[in-house]
Amino acid sequence: MMKSTLLQEYIAQQPALWRALLDSREEITAEFSRRFGGFQPDRVILVGSGSSHYAALMARPVLEHAWGTEVTCLVPSEAADARLTAAHPLYFAISQSGVSTNTYDLVCQLTNAGRAVIAVTEQANSPVGLAASLSVPLRIGTERIGAKTKGVTATVLTLMLLALSVCQDTSYGQRMLQALDRLCRNAPENLSRSRAWSHAHRNVFLPFRHLYVLGCGNSLGAAQEGALKLLETNYLPVSCYPLDEYIHGIQNALDGDACLLCLLPSQGPDRDRMLRLVNFSKSVGACCGLISPSDTGQPDALHLLDAGEDALQSLEFLLALQTLAAELSAARGIDSSHRRYSDFFSIMGSKMEGDICQPKL
Repeated sequence: MMKSTLLQEYIAQQPALWRALLDSREEITAEFSRRFGGFQPDRVILVGSGSSHYAALMARPVLEHAWGTEVTCLVPSEAADARLTAAHPLYFAISQSGVSTNTYDLVCQLTNAGRAVIAVTEQANSPVGLAASLSVPLRIGTERIGAKTKGVTATVLTLMLLALSVCQDTSYGQRMLQALDRLCRNAPENLSRSRAWSHAHRNVFLPFRHLYVLGCGNSLGAAQEGALKLLETNYLPVSCYPLDEYIHGIQNALDGDACLLCLLPSQGPDRDRMLRLVNFSKSVGACCGLISPSDTGQPDALHLLDAGEDALQSLEFLLALQTLAAELSAARGIDSSHRRYSDFFSIMGSKMEGDICQPKL
């Protein structure tokens, strides 16, 4: 049996990590709840790049319901240029490494302007963490790898738990905590199913040099992050499209060279449309990998256990896409524990090499 890669080991840690986060939620959220429990923002803005941005998109449905206000997800350059109309905004700066230069610069601008900024980062004493009004550390242990996995899902869960800790709708809060418990109980089995499906379909997907990941609704953030993970670990172009955008032109690329990975909603018209797309794509020779939170009647699909809340399906889908990315990367002999270009961030100036930020007085 092939030895597990570091990427696969980090992915395998997630079920236990999710449970630990849920069980420690009162400790994780205590300071945030104390300082911001009485604050009612008229807009919540989540800021981050790459995986941090996609984590924000995955957490957004729960945050919107918990605060009952608009939640906007932006990359730092968008947030710096946006004309945001809010008298009492609450910002979350998301950076697992805590050394992203564009996020750090924005946090400093916001706090200097008197805005409340919560940093969600691996180390509270990182530059981003020190620049923020409050830093909430991600409890993930170590993840010394470029293609983040457990840090991404931990970010999603941490954001959700922070929002639920101040949610005034107690019935919604209880319902979501129960669903999160089911998510954690289902995670080991979903990981097992994802491994078996990825291994069984490895040789089907390996020949393709370009993959398409399709999502819709609350699963779009997971589709985007899954596409990024496939690209980061397999060094291949991977495109992500919302279902309704794909069927308005991109379908012209459908042929025997196309490979689609489809995240199927549990219900609604988008589920029917995506199943029709899968059937059509197969009829013109395209390859389709179908991932579903329920049985589809299609024997080659990956059927996952569902926690029963659409807002949590992104985590179920992402665990499967991470597993597939790691399986294909290992089969290609790619060591994803190392950066492909070790000097890229220093040349581009997008990551800080040292701690250049001092704590605010």
